[in-house]
Amino acid sequence: MGADLDNADSQAVQNSNALPKIDNSALPTFLMVGTIEPRKGHQQVFEAFQLLWNQGIAVRLVIIGRVGWNVEPLIKEIESHEQINKNLIWLNNSSDQVLEAWYHHASALIAASYGEGFGLPLIEAAQRKLPVLARDLPVFREVAGNHAFYFRADNPSELARAIQTWLQLFASNQHPQSEAMPWLSWEDSTNQLKIAMEIEVQQP
Repeated sequence: MGADLDNADSQAVQNSNALPKIDNSALPTFLMVGTIEPRKGHQQVFEAFQLLWNQGIAVRLVIIGRVGWNVEPLIKEIESHEQINKNLIWLNNSSDQVLEAWYHHASALIAASYGEGFGLPLIEAAQRKLPVLARDLPVFREVAGNHAFYFRADNPSELARAIQTWLQLFASNQHPQSEAMPWLSWEDSTNQLKIAMEIEVQQP
């Protein structure tokens, strides 16, 4: 897979008014990017953050993604939650500029999918030097290698504990760094495919 992303205006976006006016801008902020659907793990993440908030842990969850399927109860919970537009922000129809701004403002990306084909947000985060928390999936390890913090969570409590562990590492600057994560451009990916096809054709 290729990952050609236009980063030319990233500094301008970082300093723009693309972000909403929010209190406690220094609050640890976790970003989820992608369509809201059961496979992406939004329900578990949402419930884990509720546990953290109930414990008095100051963190923010930002969800950027459109409504998918089979998530109507979750959407109602999000929209009616006491933390909405405070420590819980959901952007259903975000512009590229706003997404870019949140990539720069967030403390970490959280990729909680139960299954993925690739995981482009991991690459997008790494290109912006944003730390990554990812579910321990083979495809995420293939993409991110040692450049992400991996968690295993069968329930919200386990995920909440994993987030707390990451926060402790983050506070002492011992969390995995993402900027060295390797990635391919679409040209690189195409060239690899051409080489593979040429080898296949040349084999008797």
